[in-house]
Amino acid sequence: MTADTRVPPARPDPDAAAFHALFESVAAIGRTERGGLNRLAASAEEGQARDVVCAWLAERGFALQIDPVGNVYARLGLAGAGSDSPCILTGSHLDSQPRGGRYDGAYGVVGACVAADAIRRARPAGCTHDLAVVIWTNEEGARFAPSMLGSGVYAGQYATDYALASQDGQGLSLREALQAIGYHGSGQGPSSPAACVELHIEQGPELERQGARIGVVEGNWGTMKYIVTFQGVAAHTGPTPMAERRDALLAAGHLIVACRSLSDRTGGRLLSSVGRLDVEPNSTNVVAERVRLYAEMRATDNAMLEQACADFESAVQEAARAAGVQAQPVRVTDRPAGRFDAALCDRIEQAATGLGLSTRRLHTVAGHDAVSLRRRCPAAMVFVPSVKGISHNEAEHTAPEDLEAGVEVLASVLWGLVHQPVA
Repeated sequence: MTADTRVPPARPDPDAAAFHALFESVAAIGRTERGGLNRLAASAEEGQARDVVCAWLAERGFALQIDPVGNVYARLGLAGAGSDSPCILTGSHLDSQPRGGRYDGAYGVVGACVAADAIRRARPAGCTHDLAVVIWTNEEGARFAPSMLGSGVYAGQYATDYALASQDGQGLSLREALQAIGYHGSGQGPSSPAACVELHIEQGPELERQGARIGVVEGNWGTMKYIVTFQGVAAHTGPTPMAERRDALLAAGHLIVACRSLSDRTGGRLLSSVGRLDVEPNSTNVVAERVRLYAEMRATDNAMLEQACADFESAVQEAARAAGVQAQPVRVTDRPAGRFDAALCDRIEQAATGLGLSTRRLHTVAGHDAVSLRRRCPAAMVFVPSVKGISHNEAEHTAPEDLEAGVEVLASVLWGLVHQPVA
């Protein structure tokens, strides 16, 4: 990306009322009793949310394409060229955690829609690049593993067939789930992405603590994720002697403790967790025959992360030996710590400053689709504050004025990018 950050004098004006109306329409789909969301990837609810957003975009003249893994690309056609013209990408995801918040992901999609529509209404001339709003598939990874599947396929990290073969806890594949909601397409995304800018809530407390309105995200923590399968032998929990049990859940328990100890050894600089167990047959009086355990580790230091992975894999085998079972660890996510495009970060900071908004530079601990896109084009992120840093929780909240500020910054950045060449 060039360091030239000159922006045309005119600037688009996002429609705040349109933003809140669309956001509330989307937030109502999959809403929980406590005001959060249960809208898993490729579920009926996520399909309905996609339908609402796609209809909104189509009504305003965006041309929609859906690729085989369900990513939706809505091109504005600014450059007046064909599908191969250079394109700026903006957007996020609509899937949620089982009891997640309504801002995570959906804010970035709705904000991108309204920012892009502000550019459409400004009727810009002399654009060098087109603009596309994107809905990425399965960012959360709550239903299909690994996370960030859709953006990972587009960025070349995963093969299409690999992503479509991913199964949920009931054995349904992503392919089948997308077909059921009508989002297993045959189109393709822009072949020449010039830049990607993703708008998102921070999901942490730093912006609120520092009193900053806009976060300029300079890079990401590294993340490694594993699915470990322990294979034991089903047996009656009553008459089966303890010494003869081959308890897969016991092995999982050992590994959970070992996973936490990896972080404790670093004084918390390494983050580690086990967030999910799939237990079979999952009966109160049957020794667990099979357990799938989902573990992750995060750090800013890639060497620390690789050492943690080696130690974790050793702990897997130790846990299996202790319980007398078999173990198969698979690393499903290998995302080193890295940095976003420096010149694009500068554009974000200058746009915020131009709007009179205070900024703070920071790194994202959570994974986002923009991290995947960095493999294919210059990428960066705009954060807005999360109240008390709460996320992946029904209590997740961001103030309306902060939501609007983020959309204004995004629109300003996109306005500059569609007029300026990037490399």
